[in-house]
Amino acid sequence: MWLHILVSYIHFISIFLLFSTLLLSLITLKEKMVRKSLLLLVKADLSFGIFAITAVATGVLRLFFFGKGVDYYLSNPVFITKITLFILVGICSILPTAHFLKMRKSKEEIIEVENFKLIQLILKIELALLLIIPLLGVAVARGI
Repeated sequence: MWLHILVSYIHFISIFLLFSTLLLSLITLKEKMVRKSLLLLVKADLSFGIFAITAVATGVLRLFFFGKGVDYYLSNPVFITKITLFILVGICSILPTAHFLKMRKSKEEIIEVENFKLIQLILKIELALLLIIPLLGVAVARGI
């Protein structure tokens, strides 16, 4: 029982931290950035990846060992929608991550962000999708 509680807790906390690091990235992102802010952005993006992996790992544990059973979840269209949105968030995160890693290599003190508006839009889309995912999770848990 305690293992179930711990896995669920880590799953929820990783989702909160996932959202928080993405929000930090959006707040930190500017058209022109000083190197120190860029390094914070890169760390936030790395943390986002770590928390995404943690959310997936604990989600898989819940799916197979601590939930209502694989058949229940995989036959539920709301659950499939939830997983699809999470995959979309992951796909969306590829472009910003690639840009941040590319910008990190710059030796300049002031770095201009290429495709700033696009990256900003992608981060906002990711945040919006991440807000929907827990709602779907609650719906699945309540049998919808």
